[in-house]
Amino acid sequence: MQAVARAERLSSHLANQIEAQTRDPDWTLAHYTFVASVTTLAAECDIAHSPAMSVASNHAVPRLRLAFIGESAELLANYTTFLISHGSEMELLVDEAQRAVAEQAFKVLSNEAQWQMVFRGDPGTLNADPAAELADNDLPAMQALAKSEQVELRFATRDPFQQGPAFGIWDENRLVAMGVTNLRLPGVVQVGTIVAKKTAAEHLHITAIMSALVKAHAERMLVFCIIPQQHGDAVELLETLGFVRERPMYRMRCVLKEEK
Repeated sequence: MQAVARAERLSSHLANQIEAQTRDPDWTLAHYTFVASVTTLAAECDIAHSPAMSVASNHAVPRLRLAFIGESAELLANYTTFLISHGSEMELLVDEAQRAVAEQAFKVLSNEAQWQMVFRGDPGTLNADPAAELADNDLPAMQALAKSEQVELRFATRDPFQQGPAFGIWDENRLVAMGVTNLRLPGVVQVGTIVAKKTAAEHLHITAIMSALVKAHAERMLVFCIIPQQHGDAVELLETLGFVRERPMYRMRCVLKEEK
């Protein structure tokens, strides 16, 4: 196994592998949590890797996040011990195959089914009115909206505007809906963090926000979002905009298994 290192100091083998494979946007979509850890979020991640398994941990977020590529549950558990403190909770967002590996490697505390939804429509058909781009000085209004709707704001990076534009809808001087660009990766971009006041116009506001985010990015890269499968109304709304359910994913909270 390679020594634990910051993700920006990848071995030449892994760096070349990632560079080659991310030329295929569909591969990037399928492995986006790990790609994010070694590209966009590299300065905040540590990594342990070998040709058979690569594991990255991000300690710069409220709950430690883990991402990996590889098929060995034994190696995953082993490498993770070099990256996190024993007993620490970690969060993973994995596809079907990775879920099986994680379930063998860790003790699973919770497991929430998600959809990775990818925009495959025509952005020219979308109407983003009345969404307007937000700026740094709008962050207090964004935080106030999330608090009023009892939503935990979870940005991928400390600066919610670092990855790309955010959009909001105002009712006079009050922000009533918002959404942000979460992660920009090679060839793909994740959007989300959608929060809207629960009013008669809620669906119209979400439609406008998502339309604005798609139109900001879709000419240059694939746009996707992650949404809980249980939110059926939201899934249907996104499908009317041109998103498709690309793959099931699972948000898992785990800890290392107790040593026997």
